[in-house]
Amino acid sequence: MNELIVTPLGTVSPYCFKKFNCSGYLVLYQNQRYLLDAGNGISRYLQMPGILTNLKILITHLHPDHFEELSVLCQSALVYKRLGMLKTDLEVYIPGGDYINNKHSIEYEFIHSLENNYPVKVIDYDNINIQNKDLEITSLRVPHQVVANAFRIDTSIGSIVYSGDTGSENDLRKFAQGADLFICESTYLDGQPRLDNTHLYAREAGMIARDAHVKNLLLTHFWPHIAKENYVKEAKNYFENTSYAEEGKKLVLKR
Repeated sequence: MNELIVTPLGTVSPYCFKKFNCSGYLVLYQNQRYLLDAGNGISRYLQMPGILTNLKILITHLHPDHFEELSVLCQSALVYKRLGMLKTDLEVYIPGGDYINNKHSIEYEFIHSLENNYPVKVIDYDNINIQNKDLEITSLRVPHQVVANAFRIDTSIGSIVYSGDTGSENDLRKFAQGADLFICESTYLDGQPRLDNTHLYAREAGMIARDAHVKNLLLTHFWPHIAKENYVKEAKNYFENTSYAEEGKKLVLKR
């Protein structure tokens, strides 16, 4: 399969609503499986048990709307292993520098505790660099309320950048330079108050996409009760090739 396939599994925050889940994106490439974030509800769009085989889960940061479905995935992996339907363990990558008052956060300790009861290996990272054949995944530290990261996936077919949660004072313009698909959070609309600079306005996502010369901008991380079209309208004032992410709607890059 000479394709790079991205499937949005969750697009809203901070809770699930109707058909919408919290953050998560599945990336498939040449029998490789990567899950970018694992927010509440995303397992509804995963094809079990096959998708769990050799699955690598990359968590941008340790806020619940980006990792809480890990418990469900670990429990599913355990059940399918007992049934003889799964042979491999899950791999979960989490930020290793997640400290509060010089101690690891409760969220960090919880995720590592999953190793005690489930077929999962938890791997700390500061700067991700995963290479498999012609695929490479790298990370960028971005400003947020906790240690947070963006991810970039480069292949011979194309490139994907996922912003995670980020304030506007970031280096995404350089990190996302020339990407075929830029998946960017757009938490706020103009007129909504932003108490701290740890999330983006939709217009800021459009500005970053424009300055990074990406081919396509896919907005995500919406408030559950606001129409996604509103975010696209705002971002399009700065970057025309903008659309919104929809749960279960695949995007395919191929050459």
